[in-house]
Amino acid sequence: MKFLGLVVMALLIGAGGFVLTEFFRSQRLADPTDRCLEAAPSAREAFAAGPMARNGLRVDELTSPQRVETPAGAVPGLTLCKADARFSSGAKDTLWYALVPAAAGDGQFMIHAAPGEMGRRSILTIR
Repeated sequence: MKFLGLVVMALLIGAGGFVLTEFFRSQRLADPTDRCLEAAPSAREAFAAGPMARNGLRVDELTSPQRVETPAGAVPGLTLCKADARFSSGAKDTLWYALVPAAAGDGQFMIHAAPGEMGRRSILTIR
């Protein structure tokens, strides 16, 4: 009977440790690289909502994104990401996208996406 009590106590302690670990893990801020990876599907949607997609261009394939150092003078808190993309026209280029902190400051972001060097420049001019 004592053995069964020890096993139950060990299971309770293990379950409590797991719950605490998950709680603290959910409270940490995501690494900026993780943010780029998590935002990749939203970047596709942002591109699909833009003017190039209205003219028939869409993203067919997107490689794993990378975080890029944000230049000085950009919006504070902006996370700049890039991924190689293959478009419906057959062209291959870099899809740039940025996570711009929402005005409320509650941890939410707006996403802007555009292809090529001109896309990067247009994203960095966001104020």
